[in-house]
Amino acid sequence: MGEMSRRDALRAMGALGALAASATFGSSVLSGVAHGAQPSAPTMTPDQALVRLAAGNRRFVNGRLRHPRRDDRRRSALAEGQAPFAAVLGCADSRVPPEIVYDEGLGNLFVARVAGNTTDDALVAGSLEYSVTQLGSVVIVVLGHEQCGAVKAAIDVATKGTQLPGDLPAVVAPILPVVEAAVAAGTPADQLLDVVIKDNVKAAVAALNGNAALAPLISEGKLAIVGREYLLQSGKAVPVA
Repeated sequence: MGEMSRRDALRAMGALGALAASATFGSSVLSGVAHGAQPSAPTMTPDQALVRLAAGNRRFVNGRLRHPRRDDRRRSALAEGQAPFAAVLGCADSRVPPEIVYDEGLGNLFVARVAGNTTDDALVAGSLEYSVTQLGSVVIVVLGHEQCGAVKAAIDVATKGTQLPGDLPAVVAPILPVVEAAVAAGTPADQLLDVVIKDNVKAAVAALNGNAALAPLISEGKLAIVGREYLLQSGKAVPVA
């Protein structure tokens, strides 16, 4: 898809959202409620949302999954609309599905996944803007993970001159400046992967914090954007400071 068509798609998404929602943040985009079963816009604070996500991750880690809100009644209610309380920018890695990692159900998380969990593509950033400004999400989690293949590839390109085939260069391009900064800072080779994985999450958080559509909501306390790293062995999603 070319750059012009991407911009057109993003504008179309925004136009549809404007038709479905009022311009006021947090207003419900849901209409035509059937028997009062349809979910309403989130009413929790960003801190409450983060507590809920942490509790779900603890259930996952401890093997006490509840698999909430995944039955036929929930599915039917969501046919009329959605009101996810949190958005997640995650890696496309098959081992890190946010709905399972956080033990959430249908309609609770608005998930954008791309290899390397980067915000470089306007469609990724626009999708997260849509979740917050049109659906009322109060938290965005940037979820990186250990042993990220996209980060490994970016390190190989930056340090070894590896040539990637097809469209893979576009995947690693947003990560290359993070690798270069870590190398310039003198990061030892055996620590480079771990450092870049964390720094890459921080870079995405910083980019979203500076997003023109999201920054005012952050300053008003209506939105929090945080970084997390998923640990493959334990299943924990730990803060990235």
